[in-house]
Amino acid sequence: MNNLDFDNELQHCFNYLIPYMQNFFDDEIAFTMSDTEKFLKVVNSQNINMSASPGDPLRPGGAAYECIKAKDIVSLIVSKEVFGVEIKATGIPVKDKTNKIIGSIVLVKSLKKHYEISNLSNTLSNDLKIISEGSNKIAIGINNAVQASDKIILEVKEAESNTKDTDNILNFIKGIASQTNMLGLNAAIEASHAGEQGKGFSVLAQEIRKMSNSSNKSINEINLILKKIRTSVTNISGSALITSDSFKDQLVQIKEITSSIKDISSTAQTLKQLSKKI
Repeated sequence: MNNLDFDNELQHCFNYLIPYMQNFFDDEIAFTMSDTEKFLKVVNSQNINMSASPGDPLRPGGAAYECIKAKDIVSLIVSKEVFGVEIKATGIPVKDKTNKIIGSIVLVKSLKKHYEISNLSNTLSNDLKIISEGSNKIAIGINNAVQASDKIILEVKEAESNTKDTDNILNFIKGIASQTNMLGLNAAIEASHAGEQGKGFSVLAQEIRKMSNSSNKSINEINLILKKIRTSVTNISGSALITSDSFKDQLVQIKEITSSIKDISSTAQTLKQLSKKI
């Protein structure tokens, strides 16, 4: 029966082309041809066995039977429990020259690759979703770090400004110490002029000068400490600026990565939709 000469031109041509048809499909395929009641030709493939032979009656629910019944092209998805692999069967009614339906041609295609692509696109889409969520969390964390860093920079600059303001205070205190020293010196001179009566005043003048000298010494020590603090604050400010700039660069890169992930995710969704049409 496989070497039938079909009277119908379409079936005759299709019968001739069957040996070459597999070269046009990436998926595994099988074929049947029939008249209106029985199979005339059955071509199985390695993993698709139609469980039918030439001469067997058409089965209700099958693509050949249904396309003849509907008088139109019919596509059916058959679960893997039937043929061992899920398939898509497309039945085309065959008509004679008077437009009367005289049979069918059915092409059966394995959906294994379709589901492999579909599963791959689902996995890719899910993985990208996880990566995107992680990327967004990182971006939020970096953005918070940038804001915290900017706040630190402002506070450091304020501290740096405050340390500069201490110069005026120290200079003011130095002026007082200098005047106090001068007052002590004048008091000592006046005490010496007073002779014996000025001894008590002389002791007071010496204490005033000691206090002035002690104040000057303390001011110098405070000045050294403040210079060290100012240097440290300046260094912290510089480091904070570098860190902030680094965070901002990372944030830009993360946003670019997130944008790329969204593009890939969109492509994965497109692939998923395309796989449904295969």
